[in-house]
Amino acid sequence: MNRKPLISVVMGVYNIGNKTMLERAVNSILSQTYDNFEFIICDDASTDDTYKWLSELKKKDKRIILLRNDKNHTLAITLNRCIYHSKGEYIARQDADDISEPERFKKQIEFLENNSHISFLGTNCYLYNEKQGRFSCRIMPQYPECEDFMFNSPFVHGSMVFRRECFNSYSYEVSEMTGRYEDYSMFMKMYADGLRGANLQQNLYGFHYDSDVRSVSLMHRIAEAGIRYKGFFEMNLMPRAVPYIIKPVVLGLIPKKTLNTIKKKLNKE
Repeated sequence: MNRKPLISVVMGVYNIGNKTMLERAVNSILSQTYDNFEFIICDDASTDDTYKWLSELKKKDKRIILLRNDKNHTLAITLNRCIYHSKGEYIARQDADDISEPERFKKQIEFLENNSHISFLGTNCYLYNEKQGRFSCRIMPQYPECEDFMFNSPFVHGSMVFRRECFNSYSYEVSEMTGRYEDYSMFMKMYADGLRGANLQQNLYGFHYDSDVRSVSLMHRIAEAGIRYKGFFEMNLMPRAVPYIIKPVVLGLIPKKTLNTIKKKLNKE
């Protein structure tokens, strides 16, 4: 690859609570074989030692740009702020508890430079945690279509690289409805407008996954149903997508222990 365009890596952090995990995530970016990047990290007004740890990490590498919110907002606001301060031709994501494999950026930029019709690119990922190490993987559709959004998002948010032009027209929506689903909502808007993404069929990203099902409130489940309805309608998936709209609410009615057992079984397959 002759060109080496600048990548702006954006990461929001709030009360990570685990210095080792944070260092692992940051170092996985600093250790990329593709080295032309800036790493913009925004602390969302953490109340633990997160900002202190980030300040220590910043001293290691001049490519780290550290921001701090004056009060706790949301991931959407935090990521939008990072993007506002970015200069890169590409915008890459990284989550504070995940791992990027060393060749991730190199392979993603090579693909995007050679496939101008693709606006954003993710990867397959492996699941890991402290107890089990690597214990499963998620195979994402290589070239997702609108129908692939019905069950779940066909992209692993933390693994994404976007062309900068995406954020000239779109941003992470800030609302009570999007809450923890800012990526799902944005992807569906982009697809409704004709943009398309892809996923490299390699495990270039490690997703930190707690074996126990994280508690999701009924309000969050209702909000997700609302996001699904809006997105599916805009992508002309109605009425066949109706059962998938109510999926998050139905899952909330299943006892947590039973749901936990189902997820563990699925992740072993």
